[in-house]
Amino acid sequence: MSRFPENQKKLKLESTREDNESDKKEDPPIPFEVLEAEILTRLPAKSVMRSRCVSKMWSSIIRSQRFTDSYYAMSSATRSRFIVTFSNQVINLRRDPRHLFIFSGEESSSSSAAANLDMTIPSLNLNYLAKCPSVHGLVACCNLTKFTICNPGTRQVLTIPCNGFITSLGYDPVDDQFKALTMVTTPSNDRGFIVHEVVRLGGQGGGSRVKVTSPSYRPLTDALCFNGFVYCPAWAPRQSMNTVIVCFDVRNETISFITTPPDVLLWQSHTSLIEYKGKLASVVPHQDPLSGIRGFDLWMLDDVDKPEWSMQSFVLPYVLVHVTSPGTNKAGEIIFAPRKLSHGPEPFFYLFYYNVETKHLRKVRIHGVADDQAFRSRYGIVTDCYVSVSPLHVESIASLKQYSSGLDFCQRYDYLK
Repeated sequence: MSRFPENQKKLKLESTREDNESDKKEDPPIPFEVLEAEILTRLPAKSVMRSRCVSKMWSSIIRSQRFTDSYYAMSSATRSRFIVTFSNQVINLRRDPRHLFIFSGEESSSSSAAANLDMTIPSLNLNYLAKCPSVHGLVACCNLTKFTICNPGTRQVLTIPCNGFITSLGYDPVDDQFKALTMVTTPSNDRGFIVHEVVRLGGQGGGSRVKVTSPSYRPLTDALCFNGFVYCPAWAPRQSMNTVIVCFDVRNETISFITTPPDVLLWQSHTSLIEYKGKLASVVPHQDPLSGIRGFDLWMLDDVDKPEWSMQSFVLPYVLVHVTSPGTNKAGEIIFAPRKLSHGPEPFFYLFYYNVETKHLRKVRIHGVADDQAFRSRYGIVTDCYVSVSPLHVESIASLKQYSSGLDFCQRYDYLK
């Protein structure tokens, strides 16, 4: 027996009382800096949007412009993602309405990666050779009669009626402003010059329209936007049928031409304009109509003012069939993606990454991109579905509401789960 039983009982009672009092004490609140920098900016965009319901404080932080910019900067620095877009080319519109599907996934250095279905947008179709590029976190889709801007992170859609032939999305990093450039003059009405319409989205002069003219040209493929410029491959009928790259300065709203050697842009060769190591580049496949792509030429614009181009040729270790190059990843590997969904008993989706230094070509299966028959049957995916792949996508939580201000002719939708 203990020599001090009464003292032990007293100690136990005091210890229990202290424990109960400590349990009643609330944990100190998380500092704003820690909550923002260490927690919220590291979450996926969908999780961040759901976190607005946690408290008024969290909602206030997430909706602030400062956090929106901070989240984009963190996503750009730490996460490398890609976007896969396609529409169901349905035969019976009454039974299977048209939809546009937007998938996204995180790039992987292994032989497989996963993609998730971010958005399903009704009544939107992706035509042959049309692209849905990712521009500063937003995905743009042009379908002749309307121009659609989506944010997969917030599941918002902004639709702007098109007043012309082709519309491209540009971004000015200096003024932090998006602008839509529409080619108003159609090739059949060419009178020696082309009229464009620039629509400012948000920011200074948001909602206003201005007209911009340029010498005549004919677009060859879809445009590319980076570093504050929109580049469009074209040929100029009034310049000895030479190929050119139409350059739209998003901030100054001016259009100029960049001359190219004849082999930089080849008609019907699935030539692609890409950003390669911070420079404008062109991927020209060595196309074999019967077998596929055996290799490619990589043209780089070394000096914009002169202009000066350099070229390297590469031979692939094996032939790629029905692919095009949408760009590169952060590691500088050139990506080749299928032009349409595959059919058959194993409808798998693959991306190919070519390392120009090691000459190694790796094949990555992307799980989740319409690779099960149940998904295809549900949406009537029975014919060829043309695919658009956009690498280097950066997640954004920017609300499209700020870009629709002043646009009386637009429609905005929120597709919330």
